Amino acid sequence: MKSKEKIRQAIWKLMEKNKIADFPLPCYGRIPNFKGSVIACEQIKQLSEFKNAKCVFCAPDYVLKKVREIVLEEGKILAVALPHMKGFLEIKERKRINEATTIRGFSKYGIPLKTKVDLFVQGSVAVDRKGNRLGKGKGYGDKEWDWLKKHNLLAPETKIVTIVHDIQILDDFSYLMTEKDKPVNYILTPTKIIKII
Repeated sequence: MKSKEKIRQAIWKLMEKNKIADFPLPCYGRIPNFKGSVIACEQIKQLSEFKNAKCVFCAPDYVLKKVREIVLEEGKILAVALPHMKGFLEIKERKRINEATTIRGFSKYGIPLKTKVDLFVQGSVAVDRKGNRLGKGKGYGDKEWDWLKKHNLLAPETKIVTIVHDIQILDDFSYLMTEKDKPVNYILTPTKIIKII
């Protein structure tokens, strides 16, 4: 495959065709949710980096909703970016976790982010076995990371985790990557944890 966009289109098509994509549908043009995403999200509890984290950043994609819930259930601080990076917030709500972890709930329960992020979680359209990642093409994942770094809100050893269906993992598309593309350290799927460190 010759371009990032061709890979994205192929993955979206594959997920729709095999009925792997889940609400919200269709999955084209977005970080896709998938059947089994809750199981994949639960895998984060196995990571020592998660166990030791005080504050976990999680992108606002629907596929990551369960991760956001787990962060609060485990007594950690949830860091989020409002859509289109209109603000970075931290959430500590323990009673209304389901509501606080929705995009609408971010503004209601969040306060401006001041706590350093120890773990960075994002969705992907595709990843490869070397940790290279493709988002939906808008660059938000990299921009969110850069914003946190610029504002001294990333702990030095912060690792990046992505959550995908096994079908979203390809062998190698490192030839398409540029310097600004941040690789991931962990890939979590419904069936496995892949460590790339």
